[in-house]
Amino acid sequence: MQTITMHIRAASVKGTLVDEWNQPVSQLPALTRGLRAELVLKLVDANGEPLSDEALDYASWDFAVADDWDTTTKPQLRVAEGITVEGNAVHIPLTETNTEELIAALGTSESATFGCELAGFEIAETTPAFLLQFDISIRNRRADAGTGTPVPVTDGSYSAAQIRALFAAKLAVQLSDDGTTWYTANEDTETPSTAKWYRIRNASLGLAWSSPLPLLVGPRGERSTIEVGEVRSGNPGTQPVVENTGDEHDAVFDFTIPQGQRGAAATVRVGSVEMIGTDEEPEIRNSGTSADAVLDFRIPRGPTGATGHESYLYVAYAENTDGRGFSLSPAASRKYRAEIQSEEPIESPSLSDFAGATWVKYVGDDETVYGDVLVADADTSVAQVSRIVFENARIRRGIAGEVIVNFKEAGVTADEMNRYATINGRTLLSSWTNGGGSPAAMPGLIVCAVGDMEPLVEFPVYSSFL
Repeated sequence: MQTITMHIRAASVKGTLVDEWNQPVSQLPALTRGLRAELVLKLVDANGEPLSDEALDYASWDFAVADDWDTTTKPQLRVAEGITVEGNAVHIPLTETNTEELIAALGTSESATFGCELAGFEIAETTPAFLLQFDISIRNRRADAGTGTPVPVTDGSYSAAQIRALFAAKLAVQLSDDGTTWYTANEDTETPSTAKWYRIRNASLGLAWSSPLPLLVGPRGERSTIEVGEVRSGNPGTQPVVENTGDEHDAVFDFTIPQGQRGAAATVRVGSVEMIGTDEEPEIRNSGTSADAVLDFRIPRGPTGATGHESYLYVAYAENTDGRGFSLSPAASRKYRAEIQSEEPIESPSLSDFAGATWVKYVGDDETVYGDVLVADADTSVAQVSRIVFENARIRRGIAGEVIVNFKEAGVTADEMNRYATINGRTLLSSWTNGGGSPAAMPGLIVCAVGDMEPLVEFPVYSSFL
């Protein structure tokens, strides 16, 4: 199909052919006889600005092409159906360009210049409210292949465009109870039961009323109901179906709605992030598309916070949870630690400053040390004993929580035993016991005399250090 685009300055009835920059052009666009075409008229004002939608808002259009100014003869081409408007562009479909009148006008000429006329009609009007005239060139054909049988052009008396404009107007209706006194019918209210006659006329033209017509008012019917019944999903690509499974008074509509095509998965990405002033509103803009969104953020800065103040932290150490052995310096024996915070500096913190603090143990206990122990010949000493190793000892279970170690071996004389450190009872070792010597040695072991201890069979002395 041939598309012919024309820029026309429509400042008056006589249009001026211009280019897209509103400059006049002399060469006319050419339409070819027998070829389907669409004529696109882009209309501008005297300043080259596109005409507004309101300037081209008409109920119907009529387009004619003629080589003379004699209105009693038929034009060579005429279009009264399918003319549409998009913005400032009027689209005219030229589906029949092989008319008897155009063939006669062209004869055997290669081409000829014809005049065009576009008329726009308002609702209920038979005279045009818009008229534009301009010229166009029409080329002849060397052969008639594909042109079909030539057809005559319809006459111009009351065109289809004019008739459609008339029908676009509403009807004015009046009612009467007696056929003499008339009142206007109100479409928002029910017809009065007293009305027996009505008459009509075109609401826009305001011509004479029709003859009175009898109005038959039937009895008031029962109120109907409409319900939604079953809603089913149909196959993609099929037509939707609405079926009334009720009756004409109580309708039940069942719907079959085809499934839509599965769309492509959309994406969302974070674009730019801009910091703006504190008094500005936050904003999120999509700089991408609806399917591939790119979100740009404009985030206001937060308000400035209040000025802070200095604070002082003091740490102390102690040997016990009550602060005994207080010191500001750590040591292995000071296993407890406390903290206090003060807004004012303390020149020499003391235990009283830590009165409300909690002492927390932060150093674990080392292996227990039992002091010095004399070994072997009672003349050799091992300082700071932390572990005692039993050799050649025999162990058996005593009362709950006890292990009994037997050191007496065959062949050991009493003399030799006297040179050993001997424990003659169940002994509780404490952190300050150094052991050694005899049971009377000082400092020595704490000996717990257990009155209910069962007699030890075969071992009058049952534990000793070798």
